[in-house]
Amino acid sequence: MSKIASDFDFTSYIQLVDFLGHCFDENTEVVLYDFKDINHSIIKIHNGHISGRSVGDPLTSFAMSKLKDKGKECPPYYVNYLSMSKNGTPLRSNSFFILDKQGNPRGMLCINTDVTKYQQAAELLQKLAFIPSIKSKEKENNISENNNNFNTNIEALHSSARDMIDEIIYDVTKSREISVERLTVDEKMEIVRRLNEEKFFLIKGAVSEVASILNVSIATIYRYLSKINKNI
Repeated sequence: MSKIASDFDFTSYIQLVDFLGHCFDENTEVVLYDFKDINHSIIKIHNGHISGRSVGDPLTSFAMSKLKDKGKECPPYYVNYLSMSKNGTPLRSNSFFILDKQGNPRGMLCINTDVTKYQQAAELLQKLAFIPSIKSKEKENNISENNNNFNTNIEALHSSARDMIDEIIYDVTKSREISVERLTVDEKMEIVRRLNEEKFFLIKGAVSEVASILNVSIATIYRYLSKINKNI
């Protein structure tokens, strides 16, 4: 499997991916990121079918949003948080930031486990014990607002930068069928704001790609970003 050249020695971590990959079953993905090129950040992955990703795919929005903090925080890891594959599969994720001798983040090792079978088993046990499921309790108590707040914290594992943009467009418009020409200025501004919040514009060429997708000029994207940053 090919890997991207880096000025940091990831040899032992690449071997660790292989080791951990064989420790877990096929429902667990182990992935190694190099922060040198966040647009093609994955340099090693085991069981990539879990998230649908492969070597050369980009860094996640979650990692980009945390990238500036790591090295300042201790310990340099996040455990047992919820993420979602691009096909909607729920995953239990753990991320460890790899630091150099100066404490600078150079990469990240992640373990993502498909928890679908565990959820199905839990629901079966709830039925056998005559305990209402979490989903039915939420429906009865009409707590969709809390549900929405929870979903905003779920990491989405995208296989491309375009996937991330499309998902945010859907989140803003609540439609996967709407054409770019029908987007309002406020909707485009909100899409850019969300992408900026996810640190998407750290990716090389991101501004031109977003401009192309939203059918506006590069200058317009920079104008949006200027307005957004003034309001932060």
